[in-house]
Amino acid sequence: MTGRANVLSDCAAVACCSLGAPYKSLERFAKATGFGLFVHFLDVAVLRVRPAPIIYFLLHFATPDAENAETLARVRRYPSLKVRLAPVILVAQDCDATTFLSYVQMGFDDILCLPEQPQLLVDRLTRQLNQNIVYIETADYLGPDRRRMELPGAQHAARRSTAHMHSRLTIRRSLADGPVILERQDHWDNIVH
Repeated sequence: MTGRANVLSDCAAVACCSLGAPYKSLERFAKATGFGLFVHFLDVAVLRVRPAPIIYFLLHFATPDAENAETLARVRRYPSLKVRLAPVILVAQDCDATTFLSYVQMGFDDILCLPEQPQLLVDRLTRQLNQNIVYIETADYLGPDRRRMELPGAQHAARRSTAHMHSRLTIRRSLADGPVILERQDHWDNIVH
């Protein structure tokens, strides 16, 4: 691995899946990409003994979408910024555009489709670090700004036809500071598209 892989060696990966084949798959993924610590969510207490500045939550495509969505929601509601703003990555198999966009709309920070070269995966994972990332926060969503990523012709009436409050957060994740909110802009949208 290159020097960029060393960045992940200072990070932890938490597998949010069953302990069977999905866990083994994520374990191989974490090893191939160079994470310094890999634990199952049931063993997350290990992070108190071996803290990491950045924690990646890894979810697996074999887990039902409803369970992955609930896990994502629990992470985004967690009181600590270190968890709430942590990268949540879905490790998936190659899929069609409709399935991929459904994953995007769930709010994952990235969706990595396997099989793929380990260095490309490392590059994608390290894009979550040391750069400004825009998040949107509403009453029922916190995650990357994905408003313009949808299938052609898709209409999300609830998002476009009602007035609602949302915040635009600029966040940054670094090994030195962990995840931080650099800027928060609150908006009241009262425009029908």
